Amino acid sequence: MKVVARILSIILIFLLFRRRQKPTLLIAADSKSLLWQITGNGLVKPSYIFGTMHLMCAEDAVVSPSLKAVVKQVKQVYFEVDMDHAGTLLGGEVDFNMKQDGQLKDFLTGEEYEQVKMFFKEHQPMLPFEILERQHPLILSSGLYEFFLPCQEKNGAEVKIAELAHKLGKPTGGLESLAFQQYIFDSIPYDQQAKDLVKTINNVDHFKQSMHDMLTVYKSQDLEKLQQLTMQDESGVSTHLDMLLYNRNNNWVKEMRSIMKQKSTLFAVGAGHLGGDNGVLDLLRKQGFNTRPIIN
Repeated sequence: MKVVARILSIILIFLLFRRRQKPTLLIAADSKSLLWQITGNGLVKPSYIFGTMHLMCAEDAVVSPSLKAVVKQVKQVYFEVDMDHAGTLLGGEVDFNMKQDGQLKDFLTGEEYEQVKMFFKEHQPMLPFEILERQHPLILSSGLYEFFLPCQEKNGAEVKIAELAHKLGKPTGGLESLAFQQYIFDSIPYDQQAKDLVKTINNVDHFKQSMHDMLTVYKSQDLEKLQQLTMQDESGVSTHLDMLLYNRNNNWVKEMRSIMKQKSTLFAVGAGHLGGDNGVLDLLRKQGFNTRPIIN
């Protein structure tokens, strides 16, 4: 009997140790969190959504213990686009050049064109400008944010999450295709995109400060304030919110509803999509789901 009792004690200690090692997901006291739990509306198991920043200093692109616990718990991870298929860009399956052989000089004055040309030759000398000037100006504008970061080594939250998902054997997916993103870039008039690019280059110091403010708010995990900054963005994003933000939010929530009912899922999308009226969290609530902030 003593032997049996000793074995049972060892088993109990082992189980208690394992329980202590398992991270507990705690509900946050306020709404300041990048990580949210989704329940209700027929879901058998909870799903989660995490707000990412696509590009930041590598030291800031970390996976918190709570987020790591969620990745371990769910059955799959979904991003804006499937990270495993993003390589199709390099394979040429998705072309982000302007249609009809458009070039940047077609939409700018001679002086503006030379200004943009000199800027990229100085800051991105490894890529021939003859290649860059055929891309959508909005892509070039987005790429400028890399210059605004106060660090040499950059990374994105999605990359770190994808690495962890692959390590744990979790399949990944995407809420939209790269082809759809190409459609968005083609839907915004090229001349507007080009003028916004010039405006950004002419106000580099201002946009560096805006980027700093956005990263500071992101680190504070204040989604509402981050959404306000997105609406105030002067680089051209704020003038195309329906196309770049709200329409995509609605499309994503439709996809999420179907995906969550099949498997417990972590969705990792840009944090600017989550907060505010018609943000993803608001739309999920309108669909009858419960959303709760997790301490992150």
